[in-house]
Amino acid sequence: MKRRDWRRAAGITAIPLLLALFTSPVHAVNPIRSDGGVSLAGIVGPGQPVSAAPAAPGPCNDPAYSLLGGKWKQPLDWRYQSTSTPGYLKGSNVLKVINRSFNNITGARNDCGLADTVSATSQYLGTTSDKPSVTRRARCSPPDGQNIVGFGPLPAGILAVTCIRYGNNNNISEADVRLNSNYDWVLTVAACHPWQQLLEPTMTHEIGHMFGLGHVGEKRHGRLTMSTISDGPCSNDETTLGLGDVRGLRQLYPQ
Repeated sequence: MKRRDWRRAAGITAIPLLLALFTSPVHAVNPIRSDGGVSLAGIVGPGQPVSAAPAAPGPCNDPAYSLLGGKWKQPLDWRYQSTSTPGYLKGSNVLKVINRSFNNITGARNDCGLADTVSATSQYLGTTSDKPSVTRRARCSPPDGQNIVGFGPLPAGILAVTCIRYGNNNNISEADVRLNSNYDWVLTVAACHPWQQLLEPTMTHEIGHMFGLGHVGEKRHGRLTMSTISDGPCSNDETTLGLGDVRGLRQLYPQ
């Protein structure tokens, strides 16, 4: 089935306040859930082509950003659930894409000529057989003290879910990402077909959430990595950050 645009679910802050970012009428949106001190951010879809995004400023001319309300006070140490790798993908190649996606955020990778003055850091600790603390129903499960990225079933229409836990003073203490194994993922633009999902822009967006970035609206900011709708299944544009994405990271992690 051809799928063109994907709506991303809004985050929920550590306090019971919903970020009301569902402004586009073209998608039916899954309910937002408050999980009591947990932030949840994901991607939902599919939907119809979106006409608002082309009217948005280019990514290098758009300063908008939003924050989920917390940050890491130490490096984000993470593991990959290698046992969850879809059978049609090679785990080492998936891991390369995920590592690159982390570097897109911590290195403030952009096409705008913006210097990397973001102090956020991450460290890959190796593979694990443990699952991300995200349920197959797209809910945040009890924390286990680990930050894990992995694949697993999620409800139809949800590409990925990020769950964030907060400690004292809104410090982020745990973040997990679950990618929907029911979708057909692909690792390169050259190999991508319209019914497949390109992994790197999706992971870059989710890792933005892991580090505390929230969503910006699609109508006015649809070319930013943290906008609510992707640029399409095989578009790699949102792999590189826009001005607003970088400004948000600089606000959270000044050098």
